[in-house]
Amino acid sequence: MSGSGRLQSDPLFQGLTRPTMILGVSYMYFVINAAVCLIFFINMQSFKVLFIVGPVVHLIGYLICLKEPRAIELFILKIQKGYKCVNRGYHGFTNSYDPY
Repeated sequence: MSGSGRLQSDPLFQGLTRPTMILGVSYMYFVINAAVCLIFFINMQSFKVLFIVGPVVHLIGYLICLKEPRAIELFILKIQKGYKCVNRGYHGFTNSYDPY
C-alpha cells in the first residue's frame, strides 16, 4: 500500500467482479434491447426500424453502464423488492403487509 492513503485495486480483481458485458452494456440490458427491437420489428414489419431503434437504445444503455455496470440489475432489483403498496394511504402510509 502506498503512503498516500488511497486504496489500490488490482486490474484482475476488477475484471473478475464485473458482470458479463456485450458491446459495453451488461448482458441483461442486451437482452432487454433485443426484446425492444423485436417488438418494434413485429409492429412495424421493417428491418429499417432495427437499424434506428437498436443503436439508440444501445447508446442509452452504454451511457448508463459506463458509470455503473450493474445499474440495470440494481434497478430491476429495486423494482422487485422496493415497490410500494397501492393502498398505502388507507393503512396510514405503510404497506398493508407491514406488521406494525
